[in-house]
Order: sequence, then structure tokens, then C-alpha cells
Amino acid sequence: MASRTSDVESFISKDLHSLLFLEEFVFSRTKFTKTPSEQVEFADAVVLLGDVLLIFQIKERSVNQGADTVAEGRWFKSKVLGKATKQVRDTLTYLETHSEIWIPNERGHLFNLAASSSAYIIKVVIYQASSNLPSEFRSIRSHMSDSAGLIHILSAHDYLQILRTLRVPGEVVRYFKFRESVLTRFADMCRNLPEQALVGHFIFGNPDVPPTIQAASHLHRLIQDGDEWDMAPLLRGLYDHLPRSQTSSDSMDYYAILIELAKLPRSAWRAVKERVKLCYENVQTDKFARPYRITVPETGCGFVFIPIESEHTASPDWETIRERALHQLTAAHKYDQRLSKCVGFLLSKTGEYF
Repeated sequence: MASRTSDVESFISKDLHSLLFLEEFVFSRTKFTKTPSEQVEFADAVVLLGDVLLIFQIKERSVNQGADTVAEGRWFKSKVLGKATKQVRDTLTYLETHSEIWIPNERGHLFNLAASSSAYIIKVVIYQASSNLPSEFRSIRSHMSDSAGLIHILSAHDYLQILRTLRVPGEVVRYFKFRESVLTRFADMCRNLPEQALVGHFIFGNPDVPPTIQAASHLHRLIQDGDEWDMAPLLRGLYDHLPRSQTSSDSMDYYAILIELAKLPRSAWRAVKERVKLCYENVQTDKFARPYRITVPETGCGFVFIPIESEHTASPDWETIRERALHQLTAAHKYDQRLSKCVGFLLSKTGEYF
């Protein structure tokens, strides 16, 4: 008998994750063929961001199931600390024992998730409990497994607030790595802290010192000037702006660009967006400007932003010129900075169209 997907699971695994992590990196339909006669679920939700694999198990307590605090505590121990953490261990076993786990992402492209078994794996259990869940269970931040290591435990509300606050895929990954380090080293000190304190400690703190309740105040100092740095609309729209011949299920070239941008910290997103805006301004006014460049040491990737004047776009050889300029200027930055990879953006205008 097929199990019903909960409202919370459906919202997180598909809608929320597709919005934040991009459809290219999100997997909500995770059943795979374990044996010729058996299909199993790999996880409730999966995000594959480069060499980082996030696996999620999601448990929801129906409103009409809510009972007294004793029953709610039993539910939490059975479903969250018991069943969900076992399912996480099962997922890790699948990765270790199967050479092929083919699952489609939200773009319909198939990925062999077993090939990522050597990636950094972040293990998360998210729960939606009733209001009667005792505080002693709400204060649980993680579960330590002998075989799986630390498994993050988060309420759905706290997880949503984390994504709303950080808003950048690479920052969410960094937070989970930071959170694992802090919870491992300072488990007792973190047990009674709200999640906001851990997030605040991540934003302005030091992983070598324990977080405190005062760290939660850092959240109010975080300026959410998304118009100045948010690259998500551009990244989500990249697929729609590809030449149609490249959007077949066999074309995966643009993933290499997306992943380099998705891995960046917010500060680098701000730097990228500043340079994209400068390119638009120069092209709009038909002003000559040399290419803008940045290098991100954390990822070893460089970026080049090239504004093009109208005299070049008017040339009958413009298509050839464009491709040559993009390749040569990007390669020049790559070799100048001794980088292993580099992404180039070229912006031009033909008539009224950029």
C-alpha cells in the first residue's frame, strides 16, 4: 500500500527546495529500483549541490492526531528519533551498497545519486509536531548515530526560518556544516538554545567558542537588501534563456555554470550582481568599459563580466566575434589568476533587446 505524502513533506521537498536550491539540484521523486522486483524510497527529499549531498526525512503530526503531552512525546521518540533516523541510516546503506541510484531532478534530468556516495553528506530530519509536544523534545537539536554520525533535528518552522534568513544555497550548506561542528563540540550548551541563537552564532560567531542566547540578537542586524545581492531570479531563469537546442534532456552543460554560482557565499553574490549591473549600464549607454573580474578563493573559480559596444553587435560577423571574445577573455582571466575554472558573462544589446 502506498504511503500518503504529507503536506509538509510535499511543500519542503518540491516547492520550498526548488525555490531556494533551484530545480536543477532538487529531487522530490526519490523512488528507485532496489531489486528487479522492488522499488524503495531513497529519502523524503534530496538536494545535490556539487560535491555536497543533503538528505532529508520529514515527519508530520496530523492536527487531529494531537493528544496530550505524553502521547506527543511518544510520537516524537517513535517517529522522529526512531523511524526517521533509521531511514537516514537506510539511505546511507543504499549509497554504500548500490552502484546505480537513478533519480530525476525537478527538471526531469536523471542523476545517479550513488555516484555521489563520496560527497560530503548532510543528514537532516525535519518534523512538524503539534503544540502539545513537550519542550524537552523541542530542545533536541541533533541525534548522534554510531553508524551515521550526527543527524540534524529541526522543526519545520525553524527550517523555514533558516532558509528565509540565509536565502543562498551555498550559505545554507555552510550553516549545516557549521551547525554540525558546534553541536558536536558543545552539545550540552546548545541543548536549551533556540535555533535562532545557532543561526546568529553562524552569522557573526566563531565555531571554536560555544554559542550563547545573546547570539540570537545578531539576526536583527542582518540587512536583507536582497535587491543588491540576490542572484536567484537570474539563476532560475538561465534554463529558459538557453537556446532551445540545448534544453533537451541530454544537455547538461549549463549545470557547470549554475553550480559555481550556487556554491558562492552571499558576499560573492553581491559582487557578481554589482558587475552584472555595471555591464547593463555600460551597454545601455553604449559606453566602452574593460571587463570586470572577480576571483572566489573558497571555490577556486573566477568570473568575468564583459560589456559589448554596439559597433561590434552591428558587425555581420557578430556571432563569431561574440563567441571568440567570450572564450578568450574568460580563458585569459583563468590563466592570469591560475584558476582551475572560470565563468564568463558577455552582455550586449541588439535593437531594444539585451
